[in-house]
Amino acid sequence: MNKKEVDNKGVFIIYTGGTIGSMPKDPNDPDSPQVVVSWEKFKELTPQLAEDYLHFKVDAYSTQPLDSCNIGPKEWKEMADVIKKNYNDYEGFVILHGTDTMVYTASALSFMLKNLAKPVIITGAQLAFLFNVRNDGFQNMITALQIANPKYSKIPVIPEVCIYFGGKLLRGNRCRKINASGFEAYQSPNYSPLGAAGESISVDERLILKLPQGKTFTTQTRMEKNVVAINFFPGIQDGDILKNILSDEKLKGVVLMAYGAGNIPTKTEVMQYIKEVTDRGVVVLDVTQCGGGKVELGMYETSALLLDVGVVSGVDITPEAALTKLMLLLGDEDMTPHEVALKVQQNIAGEQSLSIYTTEFKSKENQVDTENNRVRIPAADIEGNWETADQIDRIMLRFRNGKIQKKSEKTYVDIKLFINIESNETLDEAGDKFLGTFSRIPNDTPTILFFDITEKARRLLEKRSSFTVVMASEGFFTWDSVELTVFKKETI
Repeated sequence: MNKKEVDNKGVFIIYTGGTIGSMPKDPNDPDSPQVVVSWEKFKELTPQLAEDYLHFKVDAYSTQPLDSCNIGPKEWKEMADVIKKNYNDYEGFVILHGTDTMVYTASALSFMLKNLAKPVIITGAQLAFLFNVRNDGFQNMITALQIANPKYSKIPVIPEVCIYFGGKLLRGNRCRKINASGFEAYQSPNYSPLGAAGESISVDERLILKLPQGKTFTTQTRMEKNVVAINFFPGIQDGDILKNILSDEKLKGVVLMAYGAGNIPTKTEVMQYIKEVTDRGVVVLDVTQCGGGKVELGMYETSALLLDVGVVSGVDITPEAALTKLMLLLGDEDMTPHEVALKVQQNIAGEQSLSIYTTEFKSKENQVDTENNRVRIPAADIEGNWETADQIDRIMLRFRNGKIQKKSEKTYVDIKLFINIESNETLDEAGDKFLGTFSRIPNDTPTILFFDITEKARRLLEKRSSFTVVMASEGFFTWDSVELTVFKKETI
C-alpha cells in the first residue's frame, strides 16, 4: 500500500533494549563490548521508522534500556501500564526486546493483559542491525510492525501476545528459546505457528484466540515474586539442595520441572519435603522439562505419589509460562492458595491444550463394605464450562487416601460405579447410569485411587451430578474425600 489510510491509528512501540538496540561501546572498535543505546539514538539510526517509509505512524515509549537478563516483574508491569494507557489510540503494539528473557515477558504479558483485542507483537534480534549489514533485526522489526497493524497489512486481527522471530509468528506463552545464536531462535513445541512471513504475511485464523466480545480491556499486574522453578536431575534427591529451597518460609509457589510425563524421584524424603510445603499453603505445579509433550499425573507410580502430596498438573504448559502464570495468580490477594492450585490448572490465555476442573464432593459416609455395600456420594455442582460432550477429553473420579482390603482369597476387589442414582433407586447394570465395574488390587497404604469413567460419564455427566459406589465382591473400601476431575479440550 502506497497511500496512508486516513483512519489508521498506527502502531505504538515499547523499546526495552536488547540486542536489537545494541552497538559497540567504542564506535571506532567494532569488536568492543556491545551496549544498549537510547531510544533517541535508535530512532536516529533507523530512518525506516518514518511515516513516509511505513505509510503509517509509529510512536514510542522507552523503558530504561536494558539487557533482557535484567527484565522482570517491575518492567512487565511498566509495559502493561503503557499498553493500557495507549490502548485506544493505536491499532496494535510492538515490543522491542532482548532474546534471553523474551519468552518470559511474552508469557507474563499474556496473563496480565485481560480481554486483549489488539495484537501485541514482541520481537528482537540475534544480530543488531544498527551496525551489522547482515542481520535479522531489521526484518523482524518491520514485519512485527506490519503484523501489529492488521488494518494496513490486510490480515486478521490477532488479539494476543505473540513473538515474531525468524519468519514465524508464535503464540507468546507457547514459546521456548531453542537456539542461542541462530536466526530461528524460537519454537512452539506444543502449538503450531499462528502465521508466517515470506513474500507475504499469512495468518492461520483457526489457531488464533477469539476476539473478546463485549468485554473491556483491563490489566492485572500484581505478581508474587517468591516463586521458584526447580529443575530435577539425577542426584538432587541425595543432597540438601531441594530441602534448603523448599524450607524457605517466604516461598509461595514452586514449579517442578520434572522428568518425562511429570515424574520425579520417589525417595521418601523428597515426597516429605514437598508435602510439608503444600501443607503450609505453597502451590506446587508439575511441568515437564522435555521439549514437548505433557504431564500425566497418575500415569506412573512416581507421578501418582505427587498427587498424594498435593502437587497439581501443568499439562503441556511451558516452564516459562508456568512460572509467570503462578506468579500472577498468587499475586491476586483475593485468591486463597487452594483456589490458586485449582485455577492454575486451567487455560487462561491459550497456554495449554487442556483445562483441569476439579469438583470436591462433601459426604458424611466414606466407607463401603460387604455388609453395607452401597454408598451414595451426594450431588455437587460440577466445575467446568464445556458446552458439548466432545469437548471433554477425560473424566476421573478420585478417592483421596483410599484404602481397599479384601475379605476373600481373590486377588482383586471389584467396585461398581453409578451416576445420578437416587438413594432408593434399583441398581441396574444394564441401564444407562451404570459406569462400569473396576477391579482393584488391595492396598494397605492409603493413596489416591483413580477410576477412569470417561467412556460413559462423558455423555451422562450433568451440571449437577452424584455418584454411587457399590462393593461387587467381598471387601472394604474406605476414603477421606472424593473429587471429580474433568479434563476439557481447549479448542480455540
